[in-house]
Amino acid sequence: MTVLAPLPPTFATTREGLHRLACFVVAPARKARTGHIGLRATADGFGTPPSDDGPRIVVRGAELVVGGRGAPITTLRDGAALVGLELSADPGVGQDLPPFEPDADLAVDAAASLTLGAWFAFGDAALARIEVAGATAAEAQLWPEHFDLAVTLTLATGAGVNVGFSPGDRASAEPYVYVGPHDMAGRDDAFWNAPFGALRTYGDVLAGTDVDAFIADGLARAGRS
Repeated sequence: MTVLAPLPPTFATTREGLHRLACFVVAPARKARTGHIGLRATADGFGTPPSDDGPRIVVRGAELVVGGRGAPITTLRDGAALVGLELSADPGVGQDLPPFEPDADLAVDAAASLTLGAWFAFGDAALARIEVAGATAAEAQLWPEHFDLAVTLTLATGAGVNVGFSPGDRASAEPYVYVGPHDMAGRDDAFWNAPFGALRTYGDVLAGTDVDAFIADGLARAGRS
């Protein structure tokens, strides 16, 4: 079981650097091989799925690892050279992208990166535990554009719901778990505390929020007409 620790002071800067790396290096490298952009959580970070052609590309602490060969995470240009990718300001992984600065220091701190990896691993395990009678679920993926690990469920009622784990963004400065119905009409009670649905923050989880219960409650509410 993944144990979560308090966020280090370097977390936000590291998150931003890894978001850029995911958008402009890791996901485009996968897209060049397979046409797909979705990444996966690992035990201590994130990367391409192990089943893709070619060596797996993963972030592990402050290193970018390609197969068995790793190098410190420095800039997008250095990362692209390591994976054999031609950098582009339009990597084809979405529109709401972080700034493209090929030679800027990504400022990835190893401890903060591992904390982020633990959050994604924690979320991956929670998403795998979701059980809703009559529902179908897509595979959990880490989407580079929004940099969140998420799964889409279609409930027995036909309602679509996204459930995911974000490392933090405009909605919350700290990481959070969320339940996001595709249709928010009429969902105006206190449970739905975000424009896209409901969220509970990293601090809430450290304080004892039961993530499985929160997700189950959100899905039950989302399934009601």
